[in-house]
Amino acid sequence: MRWHGGGANAVWAQEKYQLQTSMGEILRRLGEVIAAQKRHVFIATVTIILSSALQMIPPAATRYVIDELIPTANIRVIIAVAIGMIMLYLARYGLLYVSRYAVALASQQLVYELAQRLFENVERLSLRFYERNGTGDIISRATSDVGVIQQALTGGTVNGIVGMVNMVAYAIIMLILDWKLALLVFSTLPMMGVASYVTSEMLRERYMTVRRTMSSVNGVLAENITGVRVAKAFAQEGASTERFQSRNRENLDANMSTASVQAVSTPVIQTISALGMVLVMWFGAEWTMSGAMSLGTLVAFASYIVAFYQPVADLIQVNNTLQQALAAAERIFQFLDEKPEVIEKPGAIDLIEPRGHVRYEHVWFAYEKDKPVLQDICIDAQPGQIVALVGHTGSGKTTTINLLPRFYDPNAGRILIDGHDIRDLTIKSLRENIAVVLQETFLFAGTIRDNIAYGRLGASDDEIIAAAKEAYAHDFIMRLPGGYNWQVGEGGAMLSRGQRQRISLARAILRDPRILILDEATSDVDTETEMYIQRALDRVMRGRTVFVIAHRLSTIRNADQILVLDHGRIVERGTHEELLARGGHYRQLYEIQFADMAAPVTNGKIVAPPVESVR
Repeated sequence: MRWHGGGANAVWAQEKYQLQTSMGEILRRLGEVIAAQKRHVFIATVTIILSSALQMIPPAATRYVIDELIPTANIRVIIAVAIGMIMLYLARYGLLYVSRYAVALASQQLVYELAQRLFENVERLSLRFYERNGTGDIISRATSDVGVIQQALTGGTVNGIVGMVNMVAYAIIMLILDWKLALLVFSTLPMMGVASYVTSEMLRERYMTVRRTMSSVNGVLAENITGVRVAKAFAQEGASTERFQSRNRENLDANMSTASVQAVSTPVIQTISALGMVLVMWFGAEWTMSGAMSLGTLVAFASYIVAFYQPVADLIQVNNTLQQALAAAERIFQFLDEKPEVIEKPGAIDLIEPRGHVRYEHVWFAYEKDKPVLQDICIDAQPGQIVALVGHTGSGKTTTINLLPRFYDPNAGRILIDGHDIRDLTIKSLRENIAVVLQETFLFAGTIRDNIAYGRLGASDDEIIAAAKEAYAHDFIMRLPGGYNWQVGEGGAMLSRGQRQRISLARAILRDPRILILDEATSDVDTETEMYIQRALDRVMRGRTVFVIAHRLSTIRNADQILVLDHGRIVERGTHEELLARGGHYRQLYEIQFADMAAPVTNGKIVAPPVESVR
């Protein structure tokens, strides 16, 4: 990004956004969404037209009073006209109420539908989508951008439709009153059209930049709130504030760039309107003085021209709002058009009561083209076996495991469960038979009961309690105020790491999976908590096929297979004892890990200290 100075134009030195979708295409797609509300749209349209028609009457009534009633001093008819005008205005305001309510109802339904579609599509997308797009950007499109469309529909739509209808109606009436004066007024319209088109394109580009910078602000805000403990621990609140200020300044500059266009466009169009008024008064006054036009006609025409140009000011604001909405809609449709990279094959079958035989056959995978992360991975995990994956950071352990529930698909090779290629299985049934316990445990804001039940929605209280007991979580839960109704806070902030880990394990136990994935489930907890978790793991792993990503080698001594990965390849495989005796990568890892613990050696083999002493 390049910045040349500050102020309203600074953001344009950064980057000028190129529009990707035409205005017509965006309006067409919005129309498809709102088509379901055609009844409300019809009611709104009819009531708007009727209210606009009623608005045409007062100037004509004024002309009649001036030219016909005042010269004859017909007081009774004047009073009748006044009463009629009052009734007319009441009827018009009633119609406007109905129209605005109908528009609001239709717009709210459209916003609801857009937000629902956006969330559902984002939920279906693969993990790569979340890696490409920041949390702030996703949240901004689902909330802020949708809100902009709502504001445009509820606020600008009615004014815009009323304004357009009124301008057409006033144009017809002015032609009837005096076609020569009407043509003078119409001569200003091409200039307005050009000015409106130019400013519309400029505004839409700038509003797109505003939406993008707002996403950046939301991203920094979300990140700093989530990482507030780190910021405070390192006394970096000032740095966080400066970072937010930088993003906030970018958003300010983008908004000021938009305001600069608005500040120019409004006076230009109003000047053109004033030109039309001057032409009418100049020629109208001359024709009235010469007797070619009555005074009532000129007064009525002046009223109509004021009313004709009045919607112009409204349409300027409507245009600003519309351009904001179009920019927001384009961003929303970009996400709605995203397709998941992991897709379910037509005719996929359900995985029913699997035995848990997992095979990786010559699997290759890369996040970026020509940069393989996994190379020729072959694994054969028999039902009920425990397979541990070890290796240096970045060796490919987590990526290997992430392919099993199809968070990603391999670029080459295949993965089978009980002889079925997982790409031939329905994603839902595949993942229902796999449970994952992550190192970084995530809990949803809610109660402990809700978080455990997330493993199997609809589980009874007895089943939830049984799962908690099996995970050695029941006792500490009952010591909390409210027990299973204790609110864990956002991300489980009201619980310790070890408590969160045991609730996560209870969640996996409740799911009762045939295949269990443990991503260093005992990492970063105290010795006592590790003991409880290890006991729970020993219990829950029985009879299941288990994949363990381990950093503490002492926790995988009983694994049936230990796979040592290095730069995406399996360089060693065997049992704990076999790999130690081999003296290769595994033994080097083991010696490094226990170098400071004076691990004893028996018969030439390093003997791991008991789990309770590992910290």
